[in-house]
Amino acid sequence: MDIVLKRVMAYIIDVLIFSIVLTPIINWSVINPYIDEYTENYSEYTELIEQANAGEIDTETDEYKDKIVDLNYNINKYKVISSSISVVGFILYFAVLQWALKGQTIGKKIMKIRVVANKEDKKLNVGNYILRSLILNNIIFSIILIIGVYIFKAPGYYTLSMVVSYLQLLVMSLIMLMVVLRKDFRGLHDFVAGTKVIDLVVSVQDEASLEKEEVEEKQVIEVKEKVKDEEVKKTSNNKSKKKRTNNKGKSKGEKK
Repeated sequence: MDIVLKRVMAYIIDVLIFSIVLTPIINWSVINPYIDEYTENYSEYTELIEQANAGEIDTETDEYKDKIVDLNYNINKYKVISSSISVVGFILYFAVLQWALKGQTIGKKIMKIRVVANKEDKKLNVGNYILRSLILNNIIFSIILIIGVYIFKAPGYYTLSMVVSYLQLLVMSLIMLMVVLRKDFRGLHDFVAGTKVIDLVVSVQDEASLEKEEVEEKQVIEVKEKVKDEEVKKTSNNKSKKKRTNNKGKSKGEKK
């Protein structure tokens, strides 16, 4: 299987696992006391969008625009806790756990791939994995939106959220293009963190092939050395034989 497809499959598996574990936590009112307010505003927001798409509401009116802006702000205000939990969860799973498992998440283990340092003489630390996750998992944008709720009012926050959405799309598109088109399959997050992803199956095959080549090369060298030794030995024997012949000739000459 192509390493690009393996990376996509591993990421999908990881996101599914992450969502299954995290969703009950962020929906638990004990941890997230604003879950009801968030749900209410989100339902109103989606209903308003559906009415607009169906042509039931004039989207050019100030009333509609103001309502959308206010609901967008309320949704993000009431999900600050859940967003913060998600940020921590992403860092723990995609950075700390991956570092502890020597470059693998559960998805990567299943797909038999691993994150390693781009340079062989370098060793990755947890900071490399955090940097990688900040870009790959949009954590940096989530943090910006969380902080933005406390800095901007509804209109300013709406503009910020639109800009962040475009940046997220741009970054994810750039990551996918780089992974697909580059020969080393490194995305933007890999360049930032100094990492690359290797296929463990291919690596094992390459190592086996390299070992085989080394063995064959060693055998060739041994054969050459053996032939050389035999030639040296043969040359030495010929010299000795010639010397004995010359000595016999000299002895016969002296007797005469």
